[in-house]
Amino acid sequence: MDYLIIIEKTSTGFSAYAPDLPGCIATAQTVIGVRSRMREAIEFHIEGLQLEGLPIPAPTSKAFFFDLGQKGSVKSERRVETLYDIKTFAKKVGISPSTARVYAHRYKIGQKMGRGWVFTDADFETLSSRHALAL
Repeated sequence: MDYLIIIEKTSTGFSAYAPDLPGCIATAQTVIGVRSRMREAIEFHIEGLQLEGLPIPAPTSKAFFFDLGQKGSVKSERRVETLYDIKTFAKKVGISPSTARVYAHRYKIGQKMGRGWVFTDADFETLSSRHALAL
């Protein structure tokens, strides 16, 4: 499961939180430090939920960048995406890399880059919505 983590600059360093894991936060003086502490915080948070017999919330948050014009109006937007190489994408989807190539052509997902392929979370969602896989 992929959880969105928000990292913000503060007057003393950085803070981070996971929108899908309420109460799961971390702080540190550096970005590297807050990322490390956030990993620990998530593991601790999940362990606490499990010990209490509570369900682990599914990740649902998405991130977008909005490009603002000079007068503050939104000129464009783009989704923040994680890029996956074909082996990582295939493992995430539960298929072989060769099947991922077939689906890339059939469903027009992924992008050929050099000698390899790059996939995004949107490609995963496309496969799910087309019921190409029992995901």
